[in-house]
Formats: sequence, C-alpha cells, structure tokens
Amino acid sequence: MCWNLRLNNTFLIGCILFFQDSELYGQKILHFTATSGYDHQTRLVSYQMFDSIGQLSGIQVDNDSTGLTFNSLIGLLQYDAIVFSNTSGNAILTPQAMQHFEWYIQSGGNLLGIHSASDTYRHSTANGNNTGTWDFFPEVLGASVQQFPSHVAGIPLYRIDQSQPHPVLNFLPDPWFKEEEYYYWEQGYFDSSVNVLQKVEATVGPNGLVNSYDSSRAVTWVRFTQAGGKIFYTSLGHSPTNFTSDSSFIRLIRNAVGWLTGTLSFPFTHYTPCKTALHKVSVQALSVAECYDDYKFLLLFSAEGKLVYSGKQENNIFLLSSPYPRPGIYFFRLLHENKEAVNGKIILYGD
Repeated sequence: MCWNLRLNNTFLIGCILFFQDSELYGQKILHFTATSGYDHQTRLVSYQMFDSIGQLSGIQVDNDSTGLTFNSLIGLLQYDAIVFSNTSGNAILTPQAMQHFEWYIQSGGNLLGIHSASDTYRHSTANGNNTGTWDFFPEVLGASVQQFPSHVAGIPLYRIDQSQPHPVLNFLPDPWFKEEEYYYWEQGYFDSSVNVLQKVEATVGPNGLVNSYDSSRAVTWVRFTQAGGKIFYTSLGHSPTNFTSDSSFIRLIRNAVGWLTGTLSFPFTHYTPCKTALHKVSVQALSVAECYDDYKFLLLFSAEGKLVYSGKQENNIFLLSSPYPRPGIYFFRLLHENKEAVNGKIILYGD
C-alpha cells in the first residue's frame, strides 16, 4: 500500500506492502468496537469470532475498543483491513485519529463495517437538523442509517435474496431467512453507486404499516475506493448470537475478511503453472516466469521493508540499478495494469 499525502506544506511519501501469503508475510486486521451511541454489547463475541477467523486464515487480529490505535499513522498503515464492528455515535475518535483513518483509506486501505457502523458519524444529510461531524466516514462506508425510525421493531424473520454473485456470498443460503433488526435507508444517506449483494424483502414498520422506507432494500454491499481499497458492509449483526451461533453470518464475515485481505482461495485465485514468478539471472538482472510475462512492473523490498528497486521489464528482464542489492532475502511485488498484483519472496545470492 503506497501513499502520497500532503501535510501542511510537506508531502509524505511511502509504501507498506501487504502480501497474499498470510502465514509467511504476517497479515493483520484491526478489530475496532468503540461506541458513543447505542452499545450493542457485541464487542467480546465479535472479537472472538474474528480471532477464530484469523486463526483459520493465518491472520493476526488486534483488538481496539478505545480508538488508541488510530493515534499512530504508521501503526494504522500496517493493517490489511480495519473492522468497525457495531461502532456507534460521533465521538469515538480524536480529530488526529480521524485524519489518520482518512490517510489510511486514501492509501488504499480496506474497511469492513458491521451493522451500526452505519450509525457511526452519521452523514449530514441523514442527521436531522444536526450537521454531521465527519462525512468522510459514511461516504467511504456507503451509507448512514435513517434517523427516525432507524429500523424495524424487534428482530423479525424476513427473507434475504442475493442480488448478484460475489465471492463474499460463497456457500451462503439463497434465499436466506433471518431474524434481524433491519435498517432503513430512504431518509438517511445512501450511495447508490455501491454494489448491492443482498436485499431484504419488504418489511413492516414500527407503526404496523408498510411504509415507503420498508420496501426491499440493501443489507450487504461492496465497493472500491479511488485508491483501490476494498469496502465491505452488512447491516446484519444486531444480536450477539450472530457472532456465536449463526453459521451463515459467520460465513459471510469470514468470506468478507478473505475478500478484503486476498486470502479467500476461491473463486478468483487462478491456477498458474508457475511455481516461482521471479528468477535471478545475474547480480544485475531478474527474469519473469513465462506465465507472468505480461506483468511489466516490479517493486523489490528488503527484509526490513525498504524499497531497493522499482522498474519496468524489458524482454522479460528487470535490470537492477547499481549499487546492486546485497545477498539476502527480498520481497517482491509484480504489478499489472489490469490484474491483481503477484507477491512473493526471492533469495539473492552473490555471484
């Protein structure tokens, strides 16, 4: 993940790489649960669920219920995804922490939001007579829940249908009949450009009527940021039992984590006969395996994360510039204009 940000009159430029092999390269996600509004009391079971998912996927899950992690930009940039799990209210991060999160997103960072994440920093257009204090967050997430009423009464059983195929929906029931506190969007803020993956059927409002805002509406969506980051949100997840015993909900979140971090092994990880993408030719040249010969750009990093080479291939060869990298372990990232990056490790020996 690279960034080029302006701080006052100074530009900050840097890179942090996130690799596909989570066990080898140590992927991390941040699980954030602070509230200054309604508290769903799900932070413990949510963390336990994410920690279990992380153990299955080889991903480290760090827990933050206060927002202190956001106070360090460098610390925040190390995460492959940030989870806002049933956060709420508009007073959970300091102004500096909010700025750091904006930089994280503008650097290509990934975000996963659950249920009342859309009741966190309510957008100005969804906040009654009040002006929102941080419209950036709901605009990245894709929505702010309607203010009054914000949801159906109780947790009634309704039918959820898939709107389009997507990896995060793998092995989920379709239709899915689920008891849930279904949110309303009509009088809130909703970005129609999001890719809606699931919709709930028309519901009955708290007044006992089928209101216009009760019509069939989105419950799960994904989107991409301008910086290439991935966003996943679901309005499901009101009750603690979602995180402990609802196997379909747990599967949805597990798929979402896999999609955000690139650890989901199906269906978009394509087979390739190349066991090694990059080969050492000489002290000053690296070659690209034939099945990756259309990957034209290379970033080479030392084991400490320092960028030691960036360049474009010529005739499947990357010519390294002098002084040449010293013998040792290096991480590489092959880039393609229209395909996912290929990450790996290479050992360079002296000639």
